[in-house]
Amino acid sequence: MRVGNVALLLCLAALGAAAGGCAVADTGAFVRLQDEVVSLKKEVASIKASAPAAAAVAAPAGSVNAGELASLQKSVADLSAESDRIRGELLAATTRADETKVQTQKDIANLNDKAGEQAQAIQEVKGKIARVDEIDRRVAALEGKVEKLSAASPAPAGAPAQVSQEWKSPEEMYDHALGLIKGGETRKGREILVAFAASYPDHRLMPNVHYWKGESFYVEKDYESAILSFQDVVDKYPNVEKAPDAMFKQGLSFLALKDVKNARILFELLQSKYPKSSSAEMARKKLAEIK
Repeated sequence: MRVGNVALLLCLAALGAAAGGCAVADTGAFVRLQDEVVSLKKEVASIKASAPAAAAVAAPAGSVNAGELASLQKSVADLSAESDRIRGELLAATTRADETKVQTQKDIANLNDKAGEQAQAIQEVKGKIARVDEIDRRVAALEGKVEKLSAASPAPAGAPAQVSQEWKSPEEMYDHALGLIKGGETRKGREILVAFAASYPDHRLMPNVHYWKGESFYVEKDYESAILSFQDVVDKYPNVEKAPDAMFKQGLSFLALKDVKNARILFELLQSKYPKSSSAEMARKKLAEIK
């Protein structure tokens, strides 16, 4: 029932009550009217009770509570800030990844360079080892040849050197032998040096003894024997001053034998092993001459 009908019925009830004062009304009709009024009142109360809910349903979308709106706005702002933070972290992580990639590429390049340098150094070492092996083979061949010649040749005639002479000291014996060699008596001087080596094998002058034995052979143009004596200096006393000199004289001995290959090997090895020696400079000049 509409609200307009409710009002009409109320008016009719009022008119009926007024009419009751003038004339006698129908009792049954009046009771029915009262019942109708009571029913209408209940319906009006029910309509009033449901009116706020209906009003809420019919309310427009823009009538949201202010507190709820503020809360929603704050949530949106928080989400936006969180999104910006994540974007920033992602950018930083990407930058670090790029930097790491660049550094890794640099490290790989450095490792490749170092590997190349190491490979080159290894090749140089292998080359030097091969050269030393070649010289060792040559020296061994010379030793065999000298042994065969010594066995086949009788001892030279002539007065023996004064090796049995009494010397005041080993140094006097050495100086006397050296004087003989420099004076041209190479064989006598060498024999005294051989006796010196037998008597004083651990003497500090032993590197010089081997060197001057080699010089005596070199002067006599016995280049193969000279090479062997100089090799004793290089093998047994590589750190003494005479070692680079002995190696240089070995190179000259090979040149005298027309063995340019081994001479070049020795001169190059001398420059590498004793770069600061005067013999290394002489070897450099010799290499320039034979190349």
